Amino acid sequence: MMTLDQKNSSEQSKPIYGPPSYESLSKLPKRLPPGLKLPLKKSSIAVLATVSLIAAVSTASIAGSVFMKGKETAAKASKPVVVATVTVQPAQLAPVPDVLELTGSISATDPLSIGSSAGGLVITQVNAEEGDYVKKGQILASLDSSVLRAQLAAAEARFQGAGASVVKATQPNRPEDIGSFEAAYKQALADVQNRKAMLEQAKASRMLAQNNARRYASLLKEGAVSEMEAQTKSTEATTTNSTVRAAEDSLDAAQYAAQQAANRLEMARQGGRREDVTISRANANESAATVQQIRAQIEQTIVRAPDDGLITKRFAHIGDVSTGKTLFEMIRRGEIELKAQVSQEDISRLSTGQLAEISDGIRKAAGAVFQISPTVDSTTRLGTVRISIPKDSAFKTGMFVKGKIARGQRSALVVPNSAVLADNDVYYVFIHENGLARKKQVTIGARVKELAEVNSGLNQGEQVIVAGAGFLNDHDPIAVGQ
Repeated sequence: MMTLDQKNSSEQSKPIYGPPSYESLSKLPKRLPPGLKLPLKKSSIAVLATVSLIAAVSTASIAGSVFMKGKETAAKASKPVVVATVTVQPAQLAPVPDVLELTGSISATDPLSIGSSAGGLVITQVNAEEGDYVKKGQILASLDSSVLRAQLAAAEARFQGAGASVVKATQPNRPEDIGSFEAAYKQALADVQNRKAMLEQAKASRMLAQNNARRYASLLKEGAVSEMEAQTKSTEATTTNSTVRAAEDSLDAAQYAAQQAANRLEMARQGGRREDVTISRANANESAATVQQIRAQIEQTIVRAPDDGLITKRFAHIGDVSTGKTLFEMIRRGEIELKAQVSQEDISRLSTGQLAEISDGIRKAAGAVFQISPTVDSTTRLGTVRISIPKDSAFKTGMFVKGKIARGQRSALVVPNSAVLADNDVYYVFIHENGLARKKQVTIGARVKELAEVNSGLNQGEQVIVAGAGFLNDHDPIAVGQ
């Protein structure tokens, strides 16, 4: 082991940079590490003090260097790192097309319901189907008119007899005249028999209808039939009562006519008189009116199209009994329209004749405003706009469509389309603010070429990032390029 004296003697050849001070010597350790012996020489003490001083200076120099480097690193860390260099453009006002967007369903401009006023008759023919385009007067369906035609034949016979009676009443009575009155009387008696047969038939029908009504009422209690079926049978029973009363009235009229025929025959045998001529003419007029009435009733058994149009619904079926309900529905002249609800602000800027573009995403058609509601609902503040659609378009009633009406131009806040980003139907933009990217949610209106209208969420003049926004997050540090 080297002693301290040996170590000091070996270091005497090395230069010493100045003598140690008393203060440095006083700071030397008072105890040496184990194994070392301190000789009591002044030269050794001086050398040891010098070494300690050099070590202290070196330690202080290193500590100072480390401290300065720490300050530089902290300064660099406090300065934000730029994420991207972007291009900005101010949000500004610009003219954009003023387009009113509408929604609604296609409907018939003039829907028609077609039925028959002749009740209680069976439908025998159906000549039109849904989707048929029919002409005015075209036969759509026919009802059973056999009973009415028999009544017409009898009425025409009475009319002919009444006409002959008028002629004969004005002429001297001859055997031929008497024969005519006898024929008229026989005809009247035959008519009475016919009316009696019809009355018996009506009574039989009433009994059958009443039995059916009672049976269906019982079945209804058991749940075997529906309430509508039971009600139908009850209605049929009620209708047969009217038929019986009509048959009774017709029989009374026939009996009265037969009595009149008998009186005319008696007067013919006795010779014509002025009052006889008057009665004959009155009877002839009555017969003529009866003929016209029955012919009108027969015409009512023929269901005709009231105008040109498209059949949309057919409720008539062969074998059904007409009850005065609707048999067909049609769109008059095939004209269809879009009815849309518009706010009071927008409706004041519309006028008849304005063109509209109608679309459902598949079909398109050009329409025109033909009617604007003169009033606005006091609760919803909405008014109705009616837009005609060409008949040859592919649209059908009931379809949901969208419409657009161009109303010129208006001033709006716009930004480039490239600045608008979307996230699940939520639109937003980034603006430059104090060196940071700020994310702002916006609502977008019309898009015109390279511009997008901003309805809310952005103020005029704000610096919108138009290039590089897709790679940013909110509050990212950015730099603005040229």
